[in-house]
Amino acid sequence: MILLEFTLQDVQTILIVLGIALVLLIGAIFFLLTEFRSLKASVDQKRPVAADNSLLRLQAYERLTLLTDRISLKNLVTRMHDTQYSATELAAGLIQTIRTEYEHNITQQNYVNPEVWKAVTNLKDQNIYIINELAGALPPNATALDLSRNILQYTTADNAELSGIVLNAIQYEVKKLV
Repeated sequence: MILLEFTLQDVQTILIVLGIALVLLIGAIFFLLTEFRSLKASVDQKRPVAADNSLLRLQAYERLTLLTDRISLKNLVTRMHDTQYSATELAAGLIQTIRTEYEHNITQQNYVNPEVWKAVTNLKDQNIYIINELAGALPPNATALDLSRNILQYTTADNAELSGIVLNAIQYEVKKLV
């Protein structure tokens, strides 16, 4: 068996070397952390900054324009007109379509002017109300053609349909963005 004998001077030398190694290790770690932070800051500065959400807002207004067009009474009647239905069935289909279109776009309210969103909601509510009123005024055996005719006749009156006003409000907001 080999016995290692160390003198006090040998132990002191070993401790000094270990101390220097420890100081160098701590220094290297500190240096690497500093360099890593510097590199990260440099990369962050080079990334494009999304200062505003103009693109998201513009896309939201585009979707609301499409929604407004799709739930306008004229376009609804044109898309859903079918002579097989009764007036009651057509009214229910028109109202369901309005609600579905609105629900598909409900998140757009996060990106648009609150007044514009309120106008879109009012358009939805007004169109449902008009359909119910016009359908309710017909006799029980009325056809889809009767209801379609009444809705189209209603829309010919000046300012009868809110969709034009809502579209103007959306266009005004879009012009402020671009």
